[in-house]
Amino acid sequence: MELGYKYFINQPIFKKIIILNIIIFLLPLVSNTFLFLFNFNQISLIKYFDLHPEFTKVLMSPWTLVSYSFFHVDFFHIFWNMFILYIVSDYFLSFLNNKQFLEIYFYGALAGGLLFIVSYNGFPVFENSFTPLIGSSAAVYSLLIFACSYYPNTSVSLIFFNVKLKHIGLFYVLMSLIQIPFNNAGGNIAHLGGAIYGLYYSNNFNSFKSPFNIITDYLDKFSFKSSNKKNDQKTIDEILDKISKSGYESLTKHEKDLLFKNSDKN
Repeated sequence: MELGYKYFINQPIFKKIIILNIIIFLLPLVSNTFLFLFNFNQISLIKYFDLHPEFTKVLMSPWTLVSYSFFHVDFFHIFWNMFILYIVSDYFLSFLNNKQFLEIYFYGALAGGLLFIVSYNGFPVFENSFTPLIGSSAAVYSLLIFACSYYPNTSVSLIFFNVKLKHIGLFYVLMSLIQIPFNNAGGNIAHLGGAIYGLYYSNNFNSFKSPFNIITDYLDKFSFKSSNKKNDQKTIDEILDKISKSGYESLTKHEKDLLFKNSDKN
């Protein structure tokens, strides 16, 4: 157990995500096998973590906006997602730090989930359709399109010919778009959401601020302003105390200016 933990901790971030996805994929399968052998009713864990398009269910289970990306339908579903994740991360994204990698991955999953919800509630074709969403495809697409956009002219060898990454990215996006009417509409829409986020992150790589960074910066500014107000009020109280003891003429020019500015604010 300890060896397994040490192995996990020492892996790069993308391998940790792959390992977690595999464990989460196998866990319900193994548990249901034992339940079957002992003649107990099997449990569907996925229903607590998949993403439903109804706003009310999302509000009741907000964690599903991300948790859906850790569950997969079958072996081939998880295999291809993890295969693409491994190839893209190992060959093209080694320059990213853990924070940047996780931002692209998890915000990509979030973007895919949000576009899925908006589409199912906005387009008439999905009226009365409540098929839930699972799979890490949106997060993987986010990483893939980020790499294709960040290294657009880098060529990779595909057996008989070389292809630029920007053309691979365009191919994947177009495939997801044109497959919406035929197969897995929700999943393909989520792919596009992840792709859009990956492109956005690439185009704003050096100046990117996550929503959490923006909120933190705002709170820091608010805290700084509040601190300044408290300090100013303390200074005003000292000036007023000085006036009561020695009169207005005893104030310095700076103290008079500060008192005047404060009176204007009030």
